[in-house]
Amino acid sequence: MGLWLLFAILLIGICIFLLLLSRQKEKKYEHVIRSQKNQLKTKDSELQKKSSELQEKDTELQEKDTELQEKDTELQEKDNAYKTALEQLKKEKDTVEAKYLKKVTAVDLKKINLARYRSKMKSLRKKTIVEEVEEIVGKGSSWLPHSREGPKSHKMGKPKGSPGGGRERPEKIHEEKELHVHTCNHCGTELEGVKEYFTYDRVVTDLFRYMEDEKDYLTLKLKNVKLIVNRKKCPKCKKWVYPEQGLLSNNRIGPSLVSFVISRRIRTGLPYEVIIDELSTHFGSNFSISAPAIIDWFKDFSDIIEGLYEQLEELVKTSKVLHVDETGLPMNGENWWLWVVCCANFVLYIQSSSRGHESVKHVLEGFEGTLISDFFSAYNKFKDVEQQKCLGHLLSDIIELIVKLEKENERIKKKLKRHAELQKKEPFSEEVSKKRGRPKTTEALTPSQVKLLKTRQRQNTKSLNQAIRLRSFFRASFKQTLLGWKNDKSNRLTKEEAEAKLMELVFKLHEEGVAEHDLKKLLNRCQKYEKKIFTYLKYEGVPPDNNRAERDLRPFVVQRKRSGGFKSPEVMRHYVIYLSLYMTCKLNGKDFDKLLDLIFSGEEFDLSSFLSF
Repeated sequence: MGLWLLFAILLIGICIFLLLLSRQKEKKYEHVIRSQKNQLKTKDSELQKKSSELQEKDTELQEKDTELQEKDTELQEKDNAYKTALEQLKKEKDTVEAKYLKKVTAVDLKKINLARYRSKMKSLRKKTIVEEVEEIVGKGSSWLPHSREGPKSHKMGKPKGSPGGGRERPEKIHEEKELHVHTCNHCGTELEGVKEYFTYDRVVTDLFRYMEDEKDYLTLKLKNVKLIVNRKKCPKCKKWVYPEQGLLSNNRIGPSLVSFVISRRIRTGLPYEVIIDELSTHFGSNFSISAPAIIDWFKDFSDIIEGLYEQLEELVKTSKVLHVDETGLPMNGENWWLWVVCCANFVLYIQSSSRGHESVKHVLEGFEGTLISDFFSAYNKFKDVEQQKCLGHLLSDIIELIVKLEKENERIKKKLKRHAELQKKEPFSEEVSKKRGRPKTTEALTPSQVKLLKTRQRQNTKSLNQAIRLRSFFRASFKQTLLGWKNDKSNRLTKEEAEAKLMELVFKLHEEGVAEHDLKKLLNRCQKYEKKIFTYLKYEGVPPDNNRAERDLRPFVVQRKRSGGFKSPEVMRHYVIYLSLYMTCKLNGKDFDKLLDLIFSGEEFDLSSFLSF
């Protein structure tokens, strides 16, 4: 029993010893593992630092690479620019060299031709008259300098030796007039009693108007008048003096006929060919003129009509009310514009290549009245001029919106009615006979479509009522109401009261909610131009619309429709001036033909005294 106990104690001790040894080994291993882990951590941190440093270096290298690439592209662009510049310089050099060589060859050729001509003339001088005649007769028609046996000439005009292409001198002369000179136009010496010498004569075809009394009809007749021109030599300045023949001194058509043709063109707006055909029908087939001749007549009196146009510009500025508008002017494939500035007594047309306010700025400088225009934004630049915006344009936009909403509501109503009919009908049967035309829809609308149409109908009805209220407000300006422009100033609202009423209506409509986009635009326009809508209430006789400018543009619009387009800005400029004078004469009850006669007579006159308004 004691031995077994000792043996058990010994075994227990051995086990404890072995456990202690194993424990010590485990601690050693743990210490080694910890130390290795710490070493690995330090190495890992070092590696991370090195990797971050490498990344930074990599980014630096990438930045340097991008900079180098940018420099490379800049250098390439510069290289390309230098190459293009070199190519241009080479081309310029080639062209200059070619021009120089061309000039040199032309000079050489000229010298050769001159030498050839001189040698030919020398040989001709040595020939007798008989030899020259024999040579010409032997050659036949090929001796003429304009014969086509040689190469064709590219010079413009008729060949040398051809007959002239001017107007033929009339054979029948209806009247003769002698032109004398009485005073020297160089030194002012009286030439009465000085010997007179015949110089030349010329025949002028002119128009004569006959009317025995005021109750008789006007008769037009053409006459060929032979003018015999005489000259005198001034005893004082020793210069030849010729009689004054007016603006058409070198023309074979008289001033009265020129004024008649220009008046016909301005009054009717007919093409030149139609006017020429009418003249030949009226005066006979023996009479003829050309369209270029009529165009030249428009250009011949530019100085005089420009002076009258400047006078008209100054007269327009004196008006208390001016209407202004613009329309398209197609000019040789480009977009030009024709402006009109008019009032009760004057009409001024302005041709311009721009639609900006600069086109009429010079006319409105110094103007102290009221300017009536539409809502075109260019007129907003005239901040120093009191303005009245055209309520006619505003009303037409409102009416257009009302018509659009009514038509849309009618279409919606028809669709809903058709939908209700289709719901009541029986399903489609094949026995129904086929009809010609597009087949009607046999399928009813979906609930969502019906709902959408009904909401749209309600919105349209609401917008329609709002637009009608706005229309009735602005219509009051053209009726016998407190806003009526034809009422006495004492029987209508003031400008401030009308503006307050308009803003009250606009705010009410905004509070109700405006669903229609076009109606919102109209209300915004009312707010934007609030101070320029009721300017007419401040003055007597100032209309709230721009209808006068629209009416005065109508003659040109008709001309544009007939012509289709215009080619020359110079000719159009003169046409615009003549049209301005014609419309101004028409407004003042003056004869435009008399004004043209005054213009072509060459006498200076004042436009305001002629109009005498």
